[in-house]
Amino acid sequence: MRGLTATFHWHNNRSVGHLLEVLDRINTETPIANLRWSIAHLNDASPDSLRRMKAMGVGWLMQNAFYFRGEAFLGQRGMEAARHAPPIVSALRMGLRVGGGTDAHRVMWYHPFVSLQWMLDGKTIGGLATRAPEELPTRLEALRLYTEGSAWFAFDDDNRGSLAVGKLADLAVLSKDYLTVPVDEVGTIISLLTMVGGRVVYAVEPYAEFEDKQVPLE
Repeated sequence: MRGLTATFHWHNNRSVGHLLEVLDRINTETPIANLRWSIAHLNDASPDSLRRMKAMGVGWLMQNAFYFRGEAFLGQRGMEAARHAPPIVSALRMGLRVGGGTDAHRVMWYHPFVSLQWMLDGKTIGGLATRAPEELPTRLEALRLYTEGSAWFAFDDDNRGSLAVGKLADLAVLSKDYLTVPVDEVGTIISLLTMVGGRVVYAVEPYAEFEDKQVPLE
């Protein structure tokens, strides 16, 4: 094995057992935990599937397509299934590696704070609450999925994902306090100043004067 990472896109738990069987056979011959392989989507992951992933060291790239598709899933599978889709808190409690994302532009807006609000309240764009309260993460848990969680999958957790000595100075000054603003306003948060690698690459008033417009990003 040449140490390549891999992400497997899988959309339902009913058939993911086939994939997990293949991964289990590979893992028996060559342990894959250090490769940080992952399964993306799998919104209706069962506890058993999550446990099998955890046992092999396979992570979960949880994305928020149900912000738009929650009603469709509810109509297809019913409320009992929708209450645990996706099972964010269950995965975290198991110690599974989880990263957060927006599932591309064709099914979701790129704005991370819209995704974070959906993680926190479980409501679709139409305002329908589907996910059960026990599957709603705390604000810090949701934020860490986007930052520390995603950095781990990219083998970049030593450089980014948190503000610490020796890591890149990547940060944003926000229009509202993510930790205290009402949950239904989280999706309206924007960046007023964005710093990447110690450079201010974007800024608006009152920070517009700090934007570095001279040196292009490499």
